[in-house]
Amino acid sequence: MSILDKEKKFEVESLNALFEHATEGIIFSDKSGKIIKANPSAERLFGYSKGELLGRIIEDLIPMRYKEKHVGHRDAFNKNPHARSMGKNIDLFARKKDNSEFPVEISLSYYTQEDEKYAIAFVIDITERKKHHESIQKLNQDLEKKVDERTKVLHEALLELENSKEQLSLALEAQKELNDMKSRFVTMASHEFRTPLSTILSSISL
Repeated sequence: MSILDKEKKFEVESLNALFEHATEGIIFSDKSGKIIKANPSAERLFGYSKGELLGRIIEDLIPMRYKEKHVGHRDAFNKNPHARSMGKNIDLFARKKDNSEFPVEISLSYYTQEDEKYAIAFVIDITERKKHHESIQKLNQDLEKKVDERTKVLHEALLELENSKEQLSLALEAQKELNDMKSRFVTMASHEFRTPLSTILSSISL
C-alpha cells in the first residue's frame, strides 16, 4: 500500500471514528428532509434503536406543534445553505420516539456530493444545563427577595431612629423649659423671701 493510500485510509477511518464516537448527535439528511445517516449518539438521544432513524424525516424529531413550520425552515435552508446555529435567543425542543420532549442546542451545516446538497445537524441535549441555569435563576431571585426584605427592614429601622431622635429632641426641649421654670421660680422665691427677712433682721437689730 502506497503512502497516499495509507493517508487516504487513515483519513476515512478517522472521520468514521469521529462520527461513531462523537458525544453529540450527528444527523445527515437530504433536501426532502429524509434522514440518510445518524450516529449512535443521535440514536440514543432520540430513543431509537440502531439504524431505526434511517429513512425517517427530520420532522419526526420535531415537536408536533412546530412540525409544519419546520418544513418551511428546511426549504429555506435548502435554498440558501450555510453553517449556522439554530435557536439564537429562543428555546429549542426535540421529540423522542416516545413523544417526550427535551431541550436541545442545534448547529446546522451542509456538504455537496455529486451535485446534491445534504444537511448536517449537530444536536446536543441541554437538559442538565437548563436545570443548572434555572437553579441559578431561582437562587438569584431568592437573593433579590432577601435583599429587598433586608432593605425594607433597614428603612423601617431608620424611620424608627428618626422618630426616636425627634422624640428625644422634644423631651430635651421640655426638660430645658422645666429647668428654666425652676430657675425662675427659685429666683422669684428668693426675692420674695429676702424682703421680709431683711425687715425681721432690721427689727431684731433695733
